[in-house]
Amino acid sequence: MMELYPVVVQERTTGEVLMLAYANREALELTKKTGYAHFFSRERQKIWKKGETSGNTMRVVEIRRDCDDDAYLYIVDFPEEKVACHTGNRSCFFKVEHRFEETGSPTFWLELYRLVRERKEEMPEGSYTAKLFKEGKGKIAKKFGEEAIEVITGYLQNDRENLVWEIADMVYHLTVLMVEAGITVQDVMKELEKRRK
Repeated sequence: MMELYPVVVQERTTGEVLMLAYANREALELTKKTGYAHFFSRERQKIWKKGETSGNTMRVVEIRRDCDDDAYLYIVDFPEEKVACHTGNRSCFFKVEHRFEETGSPTFWLELYRLVRERKEEMPEGSYTAKLFKEGKGKIAKKFGEEAIEVITGYLQNDRENLVWEIADMVYHLTVLMVEAGITVQDVMKELEKRRK
């Protein structure tokens, strides 16, 4: 009987978990040889390269084994515009089964970015975000500048609660500015990663 290993796929710069699939030894070796994610399809009973038909290939930058040597983690470079899930969602893990509390996860910035980008594409009536895009670059820059000043003020006043509020406002307006400029969260994380010493 063929041994199959579960493989979790995680985006390198953002930490976002994209999918879970299975690989046999041959799929793992193909991944190592080519640098692109390969898996074993339990349904079709054959090896497949992720994105072979859709174009959503995954460049693997690191393969890790778990402590028991029976599961793997592919850390991949996967551009923001690509989708990992056959449903058209970015990640296969988009269904929230249960939430105990708001987690404050850093990956929420990715969700915010996608929501802001969606508002820009759809421009729904009554949306503050859509209104900012309609008013243009000057307004977006002005709002970000105002929020940055409010962060500085909150910081100097040692008002933690207000400072958290103002930083959240600033990050939101920064995200609008990034979407308008065509800069992704991944672009920023990659730049920060380059500076790591």
